[in-house]
Amino acid sequence: MRALHICLLLLLILGIGLTAGAPSIGLRQRRQIDLTLSAEHDDKEDETELALEAIAGLWSSADSRTKIEGSARVVHRVNSLQTGNTSYQARLHLHHDYKSNPYQN
Repeated sequence: MRALHICLLLLLILGIGLTAGAPSIGLRQRRQIDLTLSAEHDDKEDETELALEAIAGLWSSADSRTKIEGSARVVHRVNSLQTGNTSYQARLHLHHDYKSNPYQN
Protein backbone atom coordinates (compact mmCIF):
# COMPACT_ATOMS: atom_id res chain seq x y z
CA MET A 1 0.00 0.00 0.00
CA ARG A 2 2.85 2.38 0.79
CA ALA A 3 4.37 1.73 -2.63
CA LEU A 4 1.04 2.62 -4.23
CA HIS A 5 0.95 5.94 -2.34
CA ILE A 6 4.48 6.76 -3.43
CA CYS A 7 3.64 5.93 -7.06
CA LEU A 8 0.50 8.09 -6.95
CA LEU A 9 2.48 10.95 -5.47
CA LEU A 10 5.14 10.71 -8.16
CA LEU A 11 2.46 10.64 -10.87
CA LEU A 12 0.85 13.74 -9.37
CA ILE A 13 4.16 15.60 -9.30
CA LEU A 14 5.02 14.51 -12.85
CA GLY A 15 1.56 15.64 -14.00
CA ILE A 16 2.11 19.10 -12.54
CA GLY A 17 5.57 19.21 -14.11
CA LEU A 18 4.31 18.20 -17.54
CA THR A 19 1.47 20.70 -17.37
CA ALA A 20 3.82 23.47 -16.33
CA GLY A 21 6.32 22.53 -19.03
CA ALA A 22 3.82 22.25 -21.87
CA PRO A 23 4.65 24.72 -24.63
CA SER A 24 2.15 27.47 -25.31
CA ILE A 25 1.13 28.41 -28.83
CA GLY A 26 4.37 29.48 -30.49
CA LEU A 27 5.73 31.18 -27.36
CA ARG A 28 8.19 29.81 -24.88
CA GLN A 29 7.44 30.72 -21.28
CA ARG A 30 9.58 30.27 -18.23
CA ARG A 31 8.12 27.94 -15.60
CA GLN A 32 9.06 27.29 -12.00
CA ILE A 33 8.25 24.21 -9.94
CA ASP A 34 9.03 24.19 -6.23
CA LEU A 35 9.32 20.84 -4.45
CA THR A 36 9.40 20.64 -0.66
CA LEU A 37 10.06 17.45 1.29
CA SER A 38 9.81 17.55 5.07
CA ALA A 39 10.05 14.99 7.85
CA GLU A 40 9.18 15.56 11.48
CA HIS A 41 9.25 13.26 14.51
CA ASP A 42 7.69 13.90 17.92
CA ASP A 43 9.21 11.75 20.69
CA LYS A 44 6.50 12.72 23.18
CA GLU A 45 3.65 11.46 20.98
CA ASP A 46 5.85 8.89 19.18
CA GLU A 47 4.56 10.20 15.87
CA THR A 48 6.33 10.73 12.55
CA GLU A 49 5.09 12.91 9.71
CA LEU A 50 6.40 12.93 6.13
CA ALA A 51 5.16 15.59 3.70
CA LEU A 52 5.86 16.28 0.03
CA GLU A 53 4.54 19.38 -1.73
CA ALA A 54 4.84 20.56 -5.33
CA ILE A 55 3.91 24.11 -6.37
CA ALA A 56 3.96 25.26 -9.99
CA GLY A 57 3.14 28.44 -11.87
CA LEU A 58 1.07 26.92 -14.68
CA TRP A 59 0.17 29.93 -16.79
CA SER A 60 0.57 33.70 -16.92
CA SER A 61 -0.97 36.20 -19.33
CA ALA A 62 1.23 38.38 -21.53
CA ASP A 63 0.80 41.37 -19.21
CA SER A 64 1.16 39.15 -16.09
CA ARG A 65 -2.14 40.41 -14.68
CA THR A 66 -3.72 36.96 -14.78
CA LYS A 67 -1.96 33.92 -13.35
CA ILE A 68 -2.84 30.29 -12.67
CA GLU A 69 -0.90 28.30 -10.08
CA GLY A 70 -1.32 24.70 -9.02
CA SER A 71 -0.11 22.71 -6.05
CA ALA A 72 -0.28 19.17 -4.72
CA ARG A 73 0.56 17.96 -1.22
CA VAL A 74 0.77 14.51 0.35
CA VAL A 75 1.15 14.06 4.11
CA HIS A 76 1.73 10.67 5.74
CA ARG A 77 1.50 10.33 9.53
CA VAL A 78 2.49 7.25 11.54
CA ASN A 79 2.48 6.67 15.26
CA SER A 80 3.13 3.63 17.44
CA LEU A 81 -0.59 2.86 17.91
CA GLN A 82 -1.69 2.81 14.28
CA THR A 83 -0.38 1.83 10.86
CA GLY A 84 -0.62 5.40 9.55
CA ASN A 85 -2.84 7.64 7.50
CA THR A 86 -2.21 9.60 4.34
CA SER A 87 -3.92 12.79 3.21
CA TYR A 88 -3.87 14.25 -0.29
CA GLN A 89 -4.53 17.87 -1.24
CA ALA A 90 -4.62 19.58 -4.62
CA ARG A 91 -5.19 23.27 -5.30
CA LEU A 92 -5.69 25.38 -8.40
CA HIS A 93 -5.41 29.14 -7.84
CA LEU A 94 -6.54 31.79 -10.34
CA HIS A 95 -5.41 35.36 -9.68
CA HIS A 96 -6.32 38.42 -11.74
CA ASP A 97 -5.25 41.99 -11.03
CA TYR A 98 -8.26 44.22 -11.79
CA LYS A 99 -6.43 47.55 -11.81
CA SER A 100 -7.16 49.47 -15.02
CA ASN A 101 -3.64 50.93 -15.04
CA PRO A 102 -1.01 48.56 -13.57
CA TYR A 103 1.31 51.52 -12.80
CA GLN A 104 -1.18 53.23 -10.47
CA ASN A 105 -0.98 52.78 -6.70
